[in-house]
Amino acid sequence: MVEQTCEYLRNSFPELRDLKWQVEEVPELANGEVLTRYSVNKARMSITLFRIPIERLTYRGADFRAQIEQTVVSAAAELIGKDPWELIHPN
Repeated sequence: MVEQTCEYLRNSFPELRDLKWQVEEVPELANGEVLTRYSVNKARMSITLFRIPIERLTYRGADFRAQIEQTVVSAAAELIGKDPWELIHPN
């Protein structure tokens, strides 16, 4: 799901052409709490998705795939300073 969404974003938005992504288990903990599903690195043009927080903080119903895709889109949008809506519904 992550790879397909990233490929769509790379092919659809020139500013994401060099997008790199990776999946890690968990982020570094702040006070023992996991509060984020992803992080962005603008200098490297990369997003890191955190598998365990995504699984724990995402409802596993019929729309699980859509929620994963939304997490990827949100991370990519933050990376390039856009609203996620702009990537989901381009003109």
